[in-house]
This record gives sequence, structure tokens and C-alpha cells, in this order.
Amino acid sequence: MLLVLGYFPSYASATTVNATSCSQIDVQNAIRTAITGDVVSVPAGNCAWTSLILQKAVTLQGAGIGNTNIDFGSGAKSFEVIKQSTGVTKIKGFSFSCNNANIHPHALVVDGSWLSAEPVVFQNNNFSMNGCAMFDITVAGGVIFSRNSFTGLWNDFALALKDTVDTNSWTTADSMGTNDANGKKNIYIEDNTFNGQSNGVLDCDDNIRVVLRYNTFIESGGYNSHGRDSSPDGCRHFEIYNNSFRYPDPNTCPSMSSLSNVNQYIWLRGATGVIFNNSMENLIGQCWGDKPEIKLSIRGAEDDRPQGTCAQVSYPVPHQLGQNNNGIRDFTDPIYFWGNTGSIAMGGGWGWGNPCGFNWNTFFQWGRDGINPSGAGGNPKPGYTSYTYPHPLISDATLTDSVPPAVTISLQ
Repeated sequence: MLLVLGYFPSYASATTVNATSCSQIDVQNAIRTAITGDVVSVPAGNCAWTSLILQKAVTLQGAGIGNTNIDFGSGAKSFEVIKQSTGVTKIKGFSFSCNNANIHPHALVVDGSWLSAEPVVFQNNNFSMNGCAMFDITVAGGVIFSRNSFTGLWNDFALALKDTVDTNSWTTADSMGTNDANGKKNIYIEDNTFNGQSNGVLDCDDNIRVVLRYNTFIESGGYNSHGRDSSPDGCRHFEIYNNSFRYPDPNTCPSMSSLSNVNQYIWLRGATGVIFNNSMENLIGQCWGDKPEIKLSIRGAEDDRPQGTCAQVSYPVPHQLGQNNNGIRDFTDPIYFWGNTGSIAMGGGWGWGNPCGFNWNTFFQWGRDGINPSGAGGNPKPGYTSYTYPHPLISDATLTDSVPPAVTISLQ
């Protein structure tokens, strides 16, 4: 058995199981026939899925973007992928679409165990949203998105990331950079293109560990997050680097349902992380005015306070900006910014009325909770090294992709 970085297996005896068509019943039958390591091949066609379940460590392979087209309609959990302990699961070569159903659960759901199951990989797919959100990711890590394209309108979130099951993610030491030794503790979003989704591409919520790198955002709200305020735990940590944030048409004034009202590229509401080597075009236009490219908030000291009454609130608010955990206790670990280029304005301050009348500087100080307020220049976070790029499960010829199938099974 060959291994990549001592971890990812090759299935030398992989079989290709051919689904008769792209219909849900034919694809589900092919999945039932397949075993771990097999390729389930889905032919070209236009089909609707309403309740497909992928609960095996196989590669679900479409005939390519624009060829195998799957419509989720307005359904919830139309396609569920469950992480498996027996091996990696991959979904490749599809065009997926949804419409008019911005509800939970979203159309495509990924769940399962955080640490005792292997990653799920979405590679070389297209996702199109029209008045809907596409993904619910309910595990803290172990999901990889690479070389996909996402298109949506103003409030069409591509990725809702929220794990309410593995709450020990917050009390487990961080897996930023090479602390994720095997590449399966974090959610990796790399080399994707996001068009629109101007109110936010992704929402990092309870216990999620996210790496957002080498992506292109075009009129996109980019990275949104939650702290421990309106959510029980909030985002665990984040790494945002080598992305391009573009705002190519700032002087148009279309309706709110379209793409131009981008309020920020990055909105931080809790936890710690690194933000470096990103390129940001200026968020300014005649319609919406001048917006900060990066926004900082601490709602836990405003209207939704985990510590209790105003008199009970003190620094640090649990899981607030610049907080980490070493496996024993929370501690102050500042957010580092460096090497970002373009227009970088940071907007920090109260956003929910500040009913307690607090001073923002009591809860957030540069040099303590964040390093380098300009976001440019600056020095890297001491001891931090980014994880291997591209992710070992993503390449033009990964081990599983390069092994020819030994047997082909056609379902009649």
C-alpha cells in the first residue's frame, strides 16, 4: 500500500461501478453495489435528486461540469454525504444547482465524525444557487473543497459551517498550519472561484476549523463568522491567505437582490487565526459608499452576553477575538495580519447598540488581541507554518485517480 504523507491510501484494486443514468434511483443502486475504494461513475444527463445518501468511502464521479447536471430544486438535504472511517470519499465532475430554498438543512449536507472518520473531498464541480444556500457542513473538520466554482445572488451562502456535536473542538488544542499534521482536522477551501454571494460565501460557526486559501472572490462577501454570542461556541479558528478579493464593478446601483452590496470581505466575530498575503480591491462605489475590507466585532460584550449582565461582563469575553485554547484552558492568542495588499481598511467597534456602554478598547487592543492593524507589512505569526499546499488529496493525478480500475461493473 502506498501512502501520501504517511496517511492517504491507494486502492490498487478499485472497481468502476457504472450507474445506468444520473437519476437518483440509479445512482443510489450503484452506490449500494460499490465497496470501499470503488469509483461510482455517473453518466451525462439532467437529473433531480431529492434524498440521495452517500455513506461509503468511494469516488462519485460525474461526466464533467455541464455534462452531469443535478438539480436539488427547493428541497432540504437533497444530497447527504457521511464521512467514513474506512477511507476517503470524493465527489467530482458534477454541476449542482438549487433554487428558492434558503432553509436548514440546506440542499447538500456533510456530516459524520470529526476525528474518527476520513475526509470528504469535493473537487472540480460547479455549484449554482438562485435564492438558496448550498451546503451545511456539520463537522469541525475533515472536508476539502478544491477547484470548484460557486455562483449565487446576494444572500446565497455557499457554505454554512456549524458543528454542534463535536463541542470538544473548542477544548482541543488548535490545528492551525502544520499543527494539522495529517490534514484532516480542518476544513480546507482552496483554489475555488466564488461569483456573487455578496452577503457572504461562508459562515464559520460553532467549533469549525477553517482554512481559506488560494481562492478568487468576485463581488463576494467572503468570510463571515460567529462568536460565542448568538451561538453556543462560535468559530474555533481560521486561516485566510493567498486569496484574491475582487470588486470589479463598484459604480453600479442594482437592487439588493443582486451582487454589488458587499459590506466587507472578512468579518471576524470570534476566535483567533492568521490573515496574510491576500489581495483586496477597494470596497467603494457610488451606490453603497466606502466599506471596510475587514470588520471586527465582539457581540458577546453587547446584546448577547455569555457572561450574563453588563455588570458581569469582563475581558476576555469567552471565545472572543484573539482567544485560543491549549487543550486545558482558553488563553489570549492574537490574530496576526501580514503581507496583505491592495485596499485594507479595518472597521472595529460595536454593532448591536452597545447597551452596556463599554469602551471598545477594553475588549480589543492591537498588540494584545490583534497584531498589525494595517493588515499589510508586518511579521508572520511566530512558530506558524502553513499546511502543505495543495492538500495531499488534491492533485492532477492523486494516487486513487491514477490507478486504473481492475474491473468494471455495469448495472442493468
